[in-house]
Amino acid sequence: MRSFRNTFLAALVLLGLVIWAWRPATMAAQSTEAPAGGPTIYLPIITAPPTCPASSGNSYSAGTAYQFDLDNPVRPAALHADKNLDLRGYAVNTSSSFAHELVNYGSGDPTQPPQLATAFSPNRVPPFAHFYRVYNWNWAPSPAPGSRGTPITTWPVTAIGFDVPAGETIRVPSSGYNIGGGMEAIVLYADANSVALRYAREDTGGGAGYTVHIDGICTDPNLLALYNQLDAANGPRYQYVPPANRPYSYDLPNLPAGKPVGVAGPGEVVLAIVDSGGFMDTRSCNEWWQIRPGYGGGCPPP
Repeated sequence: MRSFRNTFLAALVLLGLVIWAWRPATMAAQSTEAPAGGPTIYLPIITAPPTCPASSGNSYSAGTAYQFDLDNPVRPAALHADKNLDLRGYAVNTSSSFAHELVNYGSGDPTQPPQLATAFSPNRVPPFAHFYRVYNWNWAPSPAPGSRGTPITTWPVTAIGFDVPAGETIRVPSSGYNIGGGMEAIVLYADANSVALRYAREDTGGGAGYTVHIDGICTDPNLLALYNQLDAANGPRYQYVPPANRPYSYDLPNLPAGKPVGVAGPGEVVLAIVDSGGFMDTRSCNEWWQIRPGYGGGCPPP
């Protein structure tokens, strides 16, 4: 019996030595060595996921918006590809044939359009992370959303991702427009990570005027709460009124220039701008970047 026990113990020791010799390299790489003579302790690598602020000291107000689109029933904003940029989507343009900097198309608007540098704190042109092309959209009868098409090719760039430190305040871009009451824009759409700002009171992404889409943020929780309240499925926004009986109005969040809409998320902040229904080239320096503090590239001749 004693011989068997000794043999068994020897086998256990041998097995332990084999396991120790063949331990995974990754485990060895993560080891933290104790002082000489002490045991080696293996600790897991733990990374805390980034989180968005759960509260805010900002306050927001509601104001008039007008029904404009002809969808009957009214298409939910979350399923509207002119209001929800994430629904429409965008893809990186990997071509090297276009300028990876601001470009000059001139400017035909006598009133200053939204200035994208003023979305950041401080105002500036942050480093470019990616240049994107927003997708076309195949519309379906409301309330069905439709489906994603091919990338828009009118311009080589229709959205830009910027390297912005997480937590930086993101604001309503300033412009020469005023929708009344000191307000600059209405909120067409908001979710936890994006907002769409309309520089007019018509509740549409397709009518005359500008819409700025901001993606990759932590939307201010107070702004999002107000938007969700006013966007209720059984609320006045979703009561269809025929054009003959309009104007028909209801409330959406109204924002002045410079008002915080949230903070930068852990990745890049993506901006896109729409003019009268069409996604424009976000690089246009004489339109969206007339204000461009710190930008070393200037504005090249058109």
